[in-house]
Amino acid sequence: MEYTGSQYIGEFVDGRMEGSAEYILPTETRYVGEMKDGVFHGQGTLYFPSGSRYDAIWENGLATKGSLNSPMWTRLEKSLKAVMTVEMASITRPRG
Repeated sequence: MEYTGSQYIGEFVDGRMEGSAEYILPTETRYVGEMKDGVFHGQGTLYFPSGSRYDAIWENGLATKGSLNSPMWTRLEKSLKAVMTVEMASITRPRG
């Protein structure tokens, strides 16, 4: 999972991003956590430029359990739909 303009700071195993890492997307969203076989896997956090953060357990690039902490959103807006929208906007893989 590499995007043009992204920066990866971390370990590699057999040429794949794996282990503890920091991954900075072109949008300046940062992922800090575990990677496996080139995708988010294990415990990790997405930090958004707005100051929000999404702490999650990741499995093969998908969040299986997580919580959103945002200074901009009210408690009522912290719905599963809002979390999924933020997540997908940040880590959607290119098609093709």
